Formats: sequence, structure tokens, C-alpha cells
Amino acid sequence: MQKVINYADLLVDSASHLVFQSGKAVTLTDTEYRLLTYLLRHQGIVCRRDDIIEGVWGERFLYDTGTLDVHLSSLRHKLGWTKEGPVRAIRGVGLILPHEAPASGVVKIDAFLRELLMCHEDALREKDIRCYLRLTPFVYEIMIDEAILRQIFSAVFSLFLQYAPNGARWEIVSQLTMRDYTLTLTSSGSCPDFTDMQAARQQAAFLGIPIRMGNRHTDEGDIMGVELAIPMESTDS
Repeated sequence: MQKVINYADLLVDSASHLVFQSGKAVTLTDTEYRLLTYLLRHQGIVCRRDDIIEGVWGERFLYDTGTLDVHLSSLRHKLGWTKEGPVRAIRGVGLILPHEAPASGVVKIDAFLRELLMCHEDALREKDIRCYLRLTPFVYEIMIDEAILRQIFSAVFSLFLQYAPNGARWEIVSQLTMRDYTLTLTSSGSCPDFTDMQAARQQAAFLGIPIRMGNRHTDEGDIMGVELAIPMESTDS
């Protein structure tokens, strides 16, 4: 387990339980410290409130979410954080502490997708899956949090690998409109449900990216698909 965690102007030493902000020690209660380290170790993931309570207090049902809110408010006050960030609430889901992204936040989308496909190369070869990238040629870079986008697509690829038949065809296509840059991934095969994608859907919600998932029947067989629509105000075309 990582002993020293750096985040923005924070340094957390898990060996000594000391927290420094801009080089100055910050005094936290034991609960505030556990809450902070839990969030830091789950960066970029939308954490459900019950899971946070279980991870910090060790009991899922002994504490309600009001207790969590009180300690989070105190932690924010001591660190100079606000409700706007960096810890943000996703209504009806939980909390997220985003990864620290570079100032530009630029993702070269074609290279990004090719790299992810290469990471699954052995599994794709084993199932004889053919992959096709059909990206809008004049969109080369987009402004997005790469770490969260990587987690979303990794979840999609893992789901498709689980349910795609041998010899399946994957196709990733993009379309640019006045409103968004849409990436659609389809594969032959049928996924019984998309519950495995809930974490990815929650992470995408933090970025303001809706994800649509579903199955459709064609004359050639069943097709499963996932579609992400990245808002145009976050793209650089």
C-alpha cells in the first residue's frame, strides 16, 4: 500500500498519520484522517455513501449518511475545500474526488483508443475478435479527464470480452455534431444486463458524459452497444 500520498498541495504520510498542506501540518481527527485517506485511495471513482461509511467506520449500518456529511464538512473546513470541489457530490449516487488532471486535459483520442485495444491484445487474439476504429478524422484531441475516460473504456472492453463470442467484430465509430462528440462501441453478442457498467456510468456522470447501453436484434444476430456523448464545450476540434 502506498505510504505517501500526494494530491494537489496535500501530502499524507500513512506511516505517521501526518497530513501536510503546502508544507504546513494539518491537525485532523482520526475519523477525518480515515475519511481523507479513503477518498485519496479512491480517486476518480464515484464512491457510494454506504461504501464510504463501511470503509471509514467499519460498519455499514451503524452510521447514517448525516454522520458522513458532518465529518466531510469539518474536513473541508480544515483543508479550505468547498462544496464545489475538489470532493463533489453526485446526487443520488455518492461522492467523487477526481484525479488530478494536467492543466490542458488533452487526450489524443485515436492514440488513446489504439493503446487501450493493445492492452487487450492477447484476450482479443484468443477469442479471434476483429476490431475496427472509424473515427471522425478532423477530431484529433478532446479536453477530458484521461484517467476517468480510461476507466470507462476499460470497463466497456472487459464487459464486451466477457460476452462477445469467438470471432466477434468490434467497431468503434465517432460522430461530431454541434452539441457533442459521440463515441459508439458495438460488438456482436448479447449482454444479459449492464450492471457491471454501473461504476463506469457513475464516473461518466461526473464528467457530464451520458452513457447509453443496450442490446438490439438484427438479421445477423444480437448486437450489444455502448455510446458516450462528450459535450462539445469540452472538446478541441
